[in-house]
Amino acid sequence: MKKLIVLLLSVALAVALVPFQPLNLEARTIRILLDGAPMTVEVAPVIRAGRVLVPFRALFEAFGATVGWQEATETVTGQLGTTSIALRLNREEAVVNGRTVRLDVAPFVMAGRTLVPLRFVAENLGADVTWDESTYTVTVVRQAALRNVRIAGDAHSAKLAAYANPNAFISPAELKQLMDRNEPDVVVIGVINPTLAIIPLHAAGSPIAGSFTVWRGDYCGPNSPLALAPALGGMARSQEVMEGLLSRAGATPQSMIVVYALDALHDSARFMWQIRQLGHRDVRLLDGGLNAWRAANFPTGRFVRLVDQPVQTAYKAPNHNPAVNNVRLGDVITALQNPNEWVVIDTRSADEFNGRPSTSSRGAFGIGRLIGSVHIEWVAANAPDRTIRTREEIAAAYSAAIRGRKVIVFCQSGVRSAHTQIVLRDVLGIEAYNYDGSWIELSFAASEYSRNQVPESVRRTVLQHIEQWTDNRGVLR
Repeated sequence: MKKLIVLLLSVALAVALVPFQPLNLEARTIRILLDGAPMTVEVAPVIRAGRVLVPFRALFEAFGATVGWQEATETVTGQLGTTSIALRLNREEAVVNGRTVRLDVAPFVMAGRTLVPLRFVAENLGADVTWDESTYTVTVVRQAALRNVRIAGDAHSAKLAAYANPNAFISPAELKQLMDRNEPDVVVIGVINPTLAIIPLHAAGSPIAGSFTVWRGDYCGPNSPLALAPALGGMARSQEVMEGLLSRAGATPQSMIVVYALDALHDSARFMWQIRQLGHRDVRLLDGGLNAWRAANFPTGRFVRLVDQPVQTAYKAPNHNPAVNNVRLGDVITALQNPNEWVVIDTRSADEFNGRPSTSSRGAFGIGRLIGSVHIEWVAANAPDRTIRTREEIAAAYSAAIRGRKVIVFCQSGVRSAHTQIVLRDVLGIEAYNYDGSWIELSFAASEYSRNQVPESVRRTVLQHIEQWTDNRGVLR
């Protein structure tokens, strides 16, 4: 017994003398996505002091920066436009545009390469950086250079320049100017119903010359991961579907994407809203759409369906996030319950708001309206020529309803409301969100048809917030 005790003590002492080995976090593969595409580096990224470090040359050159090395001071340098960055080996400090800045971790040499903190360098070069702990992925989104398209002395340009975010819009004359000078990497996509294009002499058959066309089924449909039930249609399709469309258009994350529509100009706003969820920075709405383009006698061409085109580029979403400018059913209910902080705007027609059947209410599971919502039809933002009104006119139309509150907008299927969301966000600078599910999802949740498909508590809650309600009893009409 005594020998056994001595043996156990010896083993315990031996184990105690073994140095503690901390969990090696660097053993996991760190993935870096640069504008949606995997970044290639000669030496695998590592983590030190909670920071990801990568070879400096690969990082600087990925941004198009000029790279330098000062042997005497062991300093790496990068120059991009007017921005200069200098980092010294084993020193927790850097010099940015002549100003000394403290670092969380010092650059060091590994496998013959100098590694520098990725976030510090990327953010000082103007990029957005996010870290996903679950996948060990760093997402870096470079800022696209936004091109100035305004035309001096032009009244339409002056109207757009006065908006809170003028770079969200472009006039027909401005787009024509880009085309005339063969501006590179400009992609133009029309959101036009193809059934109209086969009608002789219909404007839909003569879109903007050189543009592609898409329609709702190309980018919206069932099986949205955000929907209450997979069968609910009309919601945003997957990241891969959107990337596929933009790849066929020849787009890159640095492209200027111009979207336009015909007559019902809310369709282009909806497509723009979904492109923004990819993290694409430079996407613009053609003010007045094809109507204004044709009125200016600018060139039109043949109808080209984007889904039928070959893949031209390998477009990757810079930073896909389906929650961008978007809310879900629970957020709408919360907003209705907090009227001091939120206002919910119903952008449907007066008939729809008042619980009367109309051509626009087809496809829902019932008719009615949300108690406490404010009705401002989406066309309130439009001038008689279907361009967007001036900033002052938009403010006059919406300010009384908003009163400093955050906004959620909805319609039948998130199309008309996408137009209002962009107007509020980019014309007035208001925090506004589109409810993708809109009345189709609300009516589904409230209907008898949804029994056993959604929790009964959800159904009761939605019904408590609806008035003028008529259940279609499972019939879509």
